[in-house]
Amino acid sequence: MKIIVIVLLFILLFVSQINTILDIDLWWNLKTGEYILENFEVPRVDIFSYTLENKAWIDHEWLSQVFFQLIFSKFGWLGLNILKGSIIALCFFILLLLIYSKYKKLFFGVLCISLSILAFGYRSFLRPELFSYLFLCLFLYVLEREKKLYLTPFLQIAWVNLHGYFILGPVLVSLYLIGEFYSGNRDKAKTLGKILIWVVLASFINPYFHRGLLYPFRILLDTFTEQKLFMQNVHELRMPIAAEFFRYIFFWVFAVFASASFIINLKAAKLKHALIFAVSFLAAYMAVRNIPVFIFLGMYTASLNLNEAPLTKKISKERYYVIAILLFGLICFFASNKYYMFTNQFGMRKTESRFSPLFMPSGACDFLEQNDIKGRMFNTLDFGPYIGYRFYPERRIFIDTRTDLYKDEFYSIYRRAQNYPLEWRQVQEKYNFNIALFRHLFSGTENLIKYLYNNKDWRLVYYDENSCVFLKDVPEYRKLIDTFEINQKKRLQDRDININIAKFFQNIGALDLAEEIYIRLLEEDPKSLRAGNNLATIYINTGRFDEAEKLISRFLTYYPRSSELYANMGIIYLRLEKKDQALLMLEKSAKLDPYLRQSSYMLGLVYLERGSIDKAMRQFIKYSKLDPFNPEAHRILGDIYMQKGLLKKAEDEYNEADALEGKDVSVSQ
Repeated sequence: MKIIVIVLLFILLFVSQINTILDIDLWWNLKTGEYILENFEVPRVDIFSYTLENKAWIDHEWLSQVFFQLIFSKFGWLGLNILKGSIIALCFFILLLLIYSKYKKLFFGVLCISLSILAFGYRSFLRPELFSYLFLCLFLYVLEREKKLYLTPFLQIAWVNLHGYFILGPVLVSLYLIGEFYSGNRDKAKTLGKILIWVVLASFINPYFHRGLLYPFRILLDTFTEQKLFMQNVHELRMPIAAEFFRYIFFWVFAVFASASFIINLKAAKLKHALIFAVSFLAAYMAVRNIPVFIFLGMYTASLNLNEAPLTKKISKERYYVIAILLFGLICFFASNKYYMFTNQFGMRKTESRFSPLFMPSGACDFLEQNDIKGRMFNTLDFGPYIGYRFYPERRIFIDTRTDLYKDEFYSIYRRAQNYPLEWRQVQEKYNFNIALFRHLFSGTENLIKYLYNNKDWRLVYYDENSCVFLKDVPEYRKLIDTFEINQKKRLQDRDININIAKFFQNIGALDLAEEIYIRLLEEDPKSLRAGNNLATIYINTGRFDEAEKLISRFLTYYPRSSELYANMGIIYLRLEKKDQALLMLEKSAKLDPYLRQSSYMLGLVYLERGSIDKAMRQFIKYSKLDPFNPEAHRILGDIYMQKGLLKKAEDEYNEADALEGKDVSVSQ
């Protein structure tokens, strides 16, 4: 039975890691790996963008990129996913071996790994940080066994060239040193002190010498200074408690479970283990990207506690059949994609081995390449890595996801250009680009796309389910524009029957086309929430309230906890002057999702119409934080401030509204 458990555990670890690849950074990692292999040198300056003008670049992941490129060139996406599965499996088996060597038991180790895999699924990404997880577990193994501490500096030399998390090596040694010192083991602490010095010195052995060693500290400093705005908009740097709570339910369950293990083993738990647990949990609590570090350290310390605590250490005698059933269930859970459905990832991720087409503008790049369209390009941030992969060195990009290079000043310019027409024109004149390739999927670019679509100086020439291309109307593109320009007179094609394309048409104002697609999508799937809710929005915006109400009422029977449906129902009641019902629907929507912009905005309007000025003001202030680029919201907030006699605040809001609508504020003043 023990062999069966090990085999099932190995299968689980692999199945849980073979999933859709969403890591957009991977594209520039692969291209940089290719550059290093072709030129036999590590880049010292930025090689991808035209906006950074060869700015100094510390490529701290260069060795990982070489490994990724070598595997990808031979074995493709499956090879990379197998690499990921192998590394994660090896990490857990290192810790399991360490636990087994101490207690000659597998039960609690396998149990903790099972819970860990569920929590790890949020960060099952194909990134260079995979190597950091491996070296973290190797360091832990060496520090626990104590007999091979001399290996740590050699491990550190590899780690510092693989990923920026190499700083965890010295941190882990330091925590063990502190734990041993305050536990009275001065000889061990002295030995660890010497090891710490060697590990730090080993960190200098990288292509950038001291600058490579100081890289993590510079990034941390920039996070609170020059990159504060940029970092606030990186999802993986958000606190998990600030994100959707239910999505991270397995992380919280694991955190409670691991914490409880210390409570039941309070008297016997060692200080060094309590320290690594507490520090890693704090790191995970502060940022989603640190969750795996906590998972590996938390899994190990929880296993120790359960094996040592008087309450639990006798439970594990030959109960492997229980673990075998659990492992088999988890394998089915992942393989059937129910895990990704449960954690609300199924729209993008499932058990398969390919890169998600939603995260790469392959069709748009094919269009540019096939039609030999030359010239500088403006691109959205998350498409930058793929464009760089496709076109370097022939074509440079405007921006990409390398957070260590783009400071807040530039990021603010990029972000504001997507919402302020005057600033878009200024950016275009400064950088002289005549091609604009956007991601229209998800959110953030709607204002600019609609502005360009209605601007006579730009022409829409390409779109697909995730991207679109505009060309500036200049003589060199006139023939291309005459051939490919897209407007509302176009006829729908089979490829257009796609919900993302329907939303694109809706965003640019081509409501007839969007409505036709939504109707056809609902004929294929009568319970499609996105199609139903978006169609209802079109009905509302075109004054067909009865049709909208019937449609939403039907969908509420399918999805009684949809905040979007309640928000739309509230809008209908508000338009029909049924203010009490509108307030009830909108408050219910806000309760289901406090961050839904639609309900937040409309609640402000209801409060305003009911004469609750203070409530309306608080609501519009909240909305402006959720969506700072809605000119009408700023204008309403300006009216409220004017009523309350806050003239300076009112003037600021009016000026912001004018700027968002493309008016020259300096002239108006």
